[in-house]
Amino acid sequence: MTRVLIADDNAIFREVIKRHVVALFGFETVEAADGAAAVALAEAGRPDLILLDLMMPGMDGIEAIRRIRALPAMRDVPIVFLSAETDRRKWAEALSAGANDFISKPYHRQELEARLSLHLKLASLGRELRSQNALFSRERYLAGCVQRQLLPKDLDFPGFESAAVYQAQEQVGGDFYEAWDDGRAVYILMADISGHGASAAMLMAVCKGLLLSLREDRLSPEEIVGRLNRFLCTLLDGGDLDMFVTLVLARIDRAAPILSVVSAGHVPSFILGPRGLADIAPHGPALGIIADYAWTAETVPFGRGDMLFLYTDGLTELRSPDKVFFGDERLRLLLRPDRSPKDLIGEIIETALPFCKGTLHDDLAMAALRRL
Repeated sequence: MTRVLIADDNAIFREVIKRHVVALFGFETVEAADGAAAVALAEAGRPDLILLDLMMPGMDGIEAIRRIRALPAMRDVPIVFLSAETDRRKWAEALSAGANDFISKPYHRQELEARLSLHLKLASLGRELRSQNALFSRERYLAGCVQRQLLPKDLDFPGFESAAVYQAQEQVGGDFYEAWDDGRAVYILMADISGHGASAAMLMAVCKGLLLSLREDRLSPEEIVGRLNRFLCTLLDGGDLDMFVTLVLARIDRAAPILSVVSAGHVPSFILGPRGLADIAPHGPALGIIADYAWTAETVPFGRGDMLFLYTDGLTELRSPDKVFFGDERLRLLLRPDRSPKDLIGEIIETALPFCKGTLHDDLAMAALRRL
């Protein structure tokens, strides 16, 4: 049953309020004759609503409000103060201390009914909202756990050294990477779903599932990207999502020192090695836009000691507190071939996170793979 705490040093007035509260609502009531007793009863009894006089001996109503609000269980309980005080500064002080509303003495019974009904309804809605938010947060956390399970457990392939990192802006996101070895070649993919959050995460899971199916068919990078694109065009056609996918898919031949890359609207890929730093620009649109587009792979030398670095634009679009982008040039300065993949990604993180003060503005993923 709803419990109302009535705090007033006037016993007759307490009785009048009690009668009205019981008659109007049928609520249970508890009474306090001063501020200290009101705080003690609030802590012990956790009432659903508090009616409080401002002027009481010892601890006054304003100090009682402050102490009640300091109790974790009482932070959101409605507090309505009743007072004959004419100094509106006192009223403002009580509201600043944590009161929700005030009623002047003497009050009208209808006004008491309306005010209490309103605040009890607001408190109920607040509890429901907090409960829904807690459930939503838990569901997002679990979705994030599932999504992380979809990423490769490791990138350990014979003849290669690798490292990767993924961080969603929210608990779930749209960036992802994948890698596999079919015996003839090592494949590595980096993808970025437009937007972030739940919708991007759902499309990421769909793409991941289709990719797992396609890689079993031993297709070329061009064929894999083409089939993914046709599927996404069919899936997204006529919808209101306005979504697309950028990706880069690389195939490293095991029998020859070559690398084939298909880049669909993605940020540049980088090759670090004895010959310096080279980049591979995108050479086609993002997926999900033009159904019949045919990508052509770009083939470049990739021998022992060469390292491939892939990332999503959440890295270069990190912003400092004064809105300066991390940008391509800062990234290029960090791409040094004398680093291991793990150390390279670690150094980028150690530079980028202080730059943006730890605030991500998009999902972020990186992967580096070196041929030994």
